[in-house]
Amino acid sequence: MLCLVVLLVLGCLGQDVWGCSCGRRHPQAAYCSADFVIQGRFIGKTQHKTQEQGRVKYEIKTTKIFKAPDGMDDIQFLSTPLMESMCGFEHHISNKSQTFLITGHVVNGKLEIDQCNFIVPWASLSAAQKRGFQEVYRKACSCNIVPCYSGTCSLESDSQCLWTDVLVHWQEPLNGAQSKYMACVDQGNGLCTWESQKPSAIAARNKKAISATKEE
Repeated sequence: MLCLVVLLVLGCLGQDVWGCSCGRRHPQAAYCSADFVIQGRFIGKTQHKTQEQGRVKYEIKTTKIFKAPDGMDDIQFLSTPLMESMCGFEHHISNKSQTFLITGHVVNGKLEIDQCNFIVPWASLSAAQKRGFQEVYRKACSCNIVPCYSGTCSLESDSQCLWTDVLVHWQEPLNGAQSKYMACVDQGNGLCTWESQKPSAIAARNKKAISATKEE
């Protein structure tokens, strides 16, 4: 009986040690930390049988490249670990016509994805997030988003924005207002602040800028 208890304990510890754990990130942080960001469809899947055993290769139909290394004008295959315990990404949706937002990294010249990457259906993104991936996040990577997990968070520099969605919406931080509707943007003097990307807020800023130009 004692041996069984020991084995059960070791089994649980093994899951903690070998399980995949990813820190939560604002979509802008996911964009800025990624080597490539694309819009595309998963159209095929094969398991590596040669030098890359233990990995799965997804065939991708890329429809838009938002970020990629220089000279990379098409992305057709993405590699991921076979085991979920190694953070392998498992695509469960059989609908090959569904478009996804996919972020990933280049490792030894190969394009890789895992569970820690930001991979979601394109249709699930808010209009502000779509605009972020299309143009806003690219211009704002000089700013850093700092997750706040307690009520005593503080910033260390003007280039940082405090991400409180992880505190207020701790179960689903990506449903928070900062995640869905805002970007951390440099105001032109090295000071980064949250700025709404809702169409109404953008229109108001544009109107204000036009008025200021006329006054000059």
